[in-house]
Amino acid sequence: MAFKKNKVKVDLCSYPPYMFLAPKKFGKTTFWYNLVRDAWGDDDKGLLISFGNEEGYHSLDGIQVEVAKEWDSDYDEETELRGFVQIVDDIIDNNHEYGLKGVCFDTLDTMVDVATKEVLRQHKKEKGTVCKTLNEAFSGYGRGKARLLAIMNEQIGRLRDAGLAVFILCHIKNKEKTDLMSGEKYEQITNNLTDDIYSNFADAAQMVMVGALDREIVAGKIISENRVVYLRGNSTVDAGGRFTDVPEKIELSTEAFLEAFENAVKASIKGKSDDKAIAKMKSDEEKERKVKAEKSKAKDVENRANNDEDREAFLQIITSKFPNASDEIKAKAKELLAETGCKKFTEEGVPVDVLKAISELF
Repeated sequence: MAFKKNKVKVDLCSYPPYMFLAPKKFGKTTFWYNLVRDAWGDDDKGLLISFGNEEGYHSLDGIQVEVAKEWDSDYDEETELRGFVQIVDDIIDNNHEYGLKGVCFDTLDTMVDVATKEVLRQHKKEKGTVCKTLNEAFSGYGRGKARLLAIMNEQIGRLRDAGLAVFILCHIKNKEKTDLMSGEKYEQITNNLTDDIYSNFADAAQMVMVGALDREIVAGKIISENRVVYLRGNSTVDAGGRFTDVPEKIELSTEAFLEAFENAVKASIKGKSDDKAIAKMKSDEEKERKVKAEKSKAKDVENRANNDEDREAFLQIITSKFPNASDEIKAKAKELLAETGCKKFTEEGVPVDVLKAISELF
């Protein structure tokens, strides 16, 4: 069998998530608002998911938005809100009607807060105890953060499998860094999260863009000030990506971003990269994404239905057979359960495939 060769993609929707870090009120949400119009020509092609108390969208007329104050929660008629998982379910089930091209998380910081609340809820439900911090959850040793990243990655993966571009907005601050070679400390403009959580998303991103104020200062006075977006990092700015041919920085505009993206794509392609060839490649990619999205949707819908039914079926077998099982079988079942970090078969955190394996012991 011949090995598969990678083919450079030309469409925004064909790449892993894009991250845009910038100070508060820099214009991150407005950037998304304009990008939807400039890249896809219609407000309805993009969806902003505003997490927690982020409210940067109110002055953007026509922007399509969903507010997610909870991670997993059915629609509440009083608040007219639903959980993030339910929003993703809706997109996957009905995007053939919605026609979304991309979604944007506003912001990663508040998304982590909402997901953290969900992890603490799951801990209480599964362990029967209350914990106040992520580090305490599921008996510590990083298990709380592991659960946090797992539930976040799962939903991002579902949106990517649906063929959508994913943009992630994030706040920034100055952080003290240590140079690995010299041991010297220095200041860098980077994210507002802990390094391990942030790296989970930044390492997987196609581009990490950082917004900053580019000032000209003479004799202690600011002569000029422009908002720019860094596409490549340096010792001061923690930006970067997987395209090799991009400028260090561009002006804060979707036109400049799309031009930089298109030029980077063309520079990465071996062979024809004229407008006609690019248009043909983009059309082929869209067809391929639609086919994959339909297959992914069918699997996603089946998994959601099967998980609930199978869980109950496997639990019924386990709870009925376990009391009369041999000591050897009981020990093996407990061993498989312990590997999940749970103490009871009925805990929500026990994966369905583990319950299946345990039920098959009997």
